[in-house]
Amino acid sequence: MRIHMGANYEGYALGRELETWVKGLGHEVVWHGADEYDFEDDYPLFAFRIGQAVIADEDAALEVRGVLVGGVGGGETIATNKVPGARAVFGHSVDFVTKSREHANASILVVGALNTAADEAKAMIQAIIDAKFTNVLDDARRIVNTNEYEASKTIEGWMITG
Repeated sequence: MRIHMGANYEGYALGRELETWVKGLGHEVVWHGADEYDFEDDYPLFAFRIGQAVIADEDAALEVRGVLVGGVGGGETIATNKVPGARAVFGHSVDFVTKSREHANASILVVGALNTAADEAKAMIQAIIDAKFTNVLDDARRIVNTNEYEASKTIEGWMITG
């Protein structure tokens, strides 16, 4: 699986540790953060890069996920979800990430380095890699509705019914 990763200055050390760990699992990692620590890094650039890369790979039918490591993680999640089609989720817990993947088809995990231990982050990354989107009718309809609203600001068009 291809994993797009990046981190701002607050998440840089943890991000690089997680990058090495993910590579050790045998995944292809594409690093979208700075090559070295830079105190002036802002997360929006990395959020947008990761979101765009994940969407492009999904459109190419590749198995892909994204991981962004920031300070707290809230702003990073908001910024990533500004990329049309991005489905980023904040790393609250393994169960939360798993259910977000299964039911909302989340493909990008945001980790807050200031509030997440490395072992917790690894477990959440493993969860977003391993969990599969269930693709049940209700979940699929909600994703279609969300995508339609994002594109046209309405959900009056195509509705999936049982």
